[in-house]
Amino acid sequence: MIKLKPMTAKTFEEFKKISQTEYGTNFSTVENVALELGIKNAVEQFAKLVPDGLKTKDQYFFEAFDATCEIQVGYLWLGIQERFGRKVVSINEISLKVPYRGKGFGKQLMNCIEDEARRVGAPRIRLHVFHHNEIARKLYSSMGFTVSSLEMFKLVR
Repeated sequence: MIKLKPMTAKTFEEFKKISQTEYGTNFSTVENVALELGIKNAVEQFAKLVPDGLKTKDQYFFEAFDATCEIQVGYLWLGIQERFGRKVVSINEISLKVPYRGKGFGKQLMNCIEDEARRVGAPRIRLHVFHHNEIARKLYSSMGFTVSSLEMFKLVR
């Protein structure tokens, strides 16, 4: 069973590095650019989205723990926005540590997000997932998420 706790300042610094590295790596793969450029972009985007760190308005950071043994298994970053007169929860980052993947924690974490959406009165949850992340896409589909838009590109040589 997953238990969420507000992220500490120390953990936020760790999370920031992990988030920027993971997003930068994915970005460089999708955009077919050097890893350094992908990570530079991720650092810039993170700074824009979270200018006040943990205190950024409408951004919520959590540590995910296995409630049975209190071991940290991952991280969660949610944003809450008002869109068209209703609240929407955005999953900005969901990350499980490698040893805890494929053991049901992802599904439990998604259920925690649904509970949080209900708690704040948000009838909708949105997320972005890179197309090459098949494991995550499969999880999200199994949880009832559907594609709302699709970005495509073609390399011209």
